[in-house]
Amino acid sequence: MPIRSSGIIYENIQRDLADNNAGAISAADIRNNMSDMLESMNHIVASGNFNSITPFVNDVKLQLNSGNGGKLIVGSGIEFYNVGGTQYVPYPGPNGISHNDLINLTAGNPHTQYMSIEGLNKATANMPMGNEWINSSGALAGGPNTDNRGFKFEYTETASGELIHVGSNSTVIFDSDKSNTKSGKGFAQAWVSWVGSGDMSVISSYNVSGVTRTSQGKYKITFEPGTFSTTQYVAIGNSNSRSSAENPEDFTVNTVGIVERTPDYLTFCVLSDNDEEFVNAALNDLVVFGNTAGVTAQSVRSINT
Repeated sequence: MPIRSSGIIYENIQRDLADNNAGAISAADIRNNMSDMLESMNHIVASGNFNSITPFVNDVKLQLNSGNGGKLIVGSGIEFYNVGGTQYVPYPGPNGISHNDLINLTAGNPHTQYMSIEGLNKATANMPMGNEWINSSGALAGGPNTDNRGFKFEYTETASGELIHVGSNSTVIFDSDKSNTKSGKGFAQAWVSWVGSGDMSVISSYNVSGVTRTSQGKYKITFEPGTFSTTQYVAIGNSNSRSSAENPEDFTVNTVGIVERTPDYLTFCVLSDNDEEFVNAALNDLVVFGNTAGVTAQSVRSINT
């Protein structure tokens, strides 16, 4: 039997299977029309040659069975009329797409949500760094190429809050004058300048919590808690009677003695060179260098005698 369109099959049914009781409908009429439907069914469905504009009222469902049924097998591509184009390659799923197979990966700035290596995109909020080192090689902390280079951030549940670590194999260079440093040990950890006579007043200080005159020409300098953990610090003191900048040559020579040292305080004694008595000098300066609490100490390498 030839494959017929749905329109011809409909016309044949109307002609051969008339609505009457005259007995003019033969078995051949019914058999031939049913054969036409069976022969033409796949062709009509596959070609989309429907007389109705909306042949499927609801979704088309492919029933899954225990065998290989339930599949929609397409041999010539899938075309989406609303967006255009024909898909010839099956979708591999989210885990089957290779990033390098995508097109336009380097054209313009396609990933504005990411930090760009060209510096095109800037961070708009906090950027958590975990516990990794940031360095020019991009090596992760603990990796074979890290060697404590660069710097990293660490958050602590203390008053200090955020800690910035500089790697042991890194040097901080100041481009303004090319000076550099590998350690903070070279900076003064405490200093104070004060008026030792009259009612006394502190002119300037750092990491010093108090200056107390215990007696004539004797002072107790108290450090901020935790500044030093040992007495192994270097204290440099100076004292004279100069109190005004109008007469820079008018001063009295005094000798300063750093007598008592503890991690929490030291005593600063001023002895006049004129009469060898303790005096309340007008201007006193103290600078202290040393290892702050928790800093790794460095022993003296050699002493030549």
